[in-house]
Amino acid sequence: MLRRLVLSRPIATAATMIVCSVGLSLGFWQLDRMQQKLMLAADIAKKEESRPLLANDKDWQLSEVKHHRMIARGVYLEDQSVWLENRPHPQGRDPKTGISTGFLVMTPLKLDGSQRVLWINRGWAPRDGMNREALPKISTPSGPVQVEGLAFEYPSRVMSMGTQGSSAESQKIQQNLDIQKQSKYLGFDYLPFVLREVAAANDDGLQRDWPSMTTGVEKHQGYAFQWFALTVFALLFWLITGILRKKIDE
Repeated sequence: MLRRLVLSRPIATAATMIVCSVGLSLGFWQLDRMQQKLMLAADIAKKEESRPLLANDKDWQLSEVKHHRMIARGVYLEDQSVWLENRPHPQGRDPKTGISTGFLVMTPLKLDGSQRVLWINRGWAPRDGMNREALPKISTPSGPVQVEGLAFEYPSRVMSMGTQGSSAESQKIQQNLDIQKQSKYLGFDYLPFVLREVAAANDDGLQRDWPSMTTGVEKHQGYAFQWFALTVFALLFWLITGILRKKIDE
């Protein structure tokens, strides 16, 4: 009977096959994304337990430090901070103000004993809803500091509406941070990764309640279920309508 349904409805059959192929592909893609997040979370958890690396020890490469805990000693170049806009609160919404979108504050740390800088993702700060160009008040240590964090390739990125030229690189508010261009603009060598500070929230005005790397796993599961359900419904629709049509023709 199935063969007869296929032969008698070639267009409907082809359309159903396309829908099922797309549904299965996207469903398995969502499961793959979920697995990637779980593996990344396991990798970070394992490396967090290891002994922290010292950024000042040598000219580290990203492959050596990615997701490792690291300690950096130096002096903040406060005036060269970059404020990355349109960044969500680490936990979705600020429990005090209810604000969900703000800035990530990226400040270069000049490492002790070298002419290199390491970019520090110091945390999140809310944006002024009345004046979008106003920067929140935060405090930055003026003397030597020791910062502990996790090494990442770059801070989270958002869609950029254009390319940033040399003039834009000097602006405090940016959409995304290119540490190579920004460091070159400052006239410093740099380590090719950023350090996301893990210190508990303090009086500097920044929040660092970073979400778990497994955040969003349930979302991928839900999307996968939806795509697989679409595949099943498409098959059932094709089968039921085919049977009904066959009965009407008879």
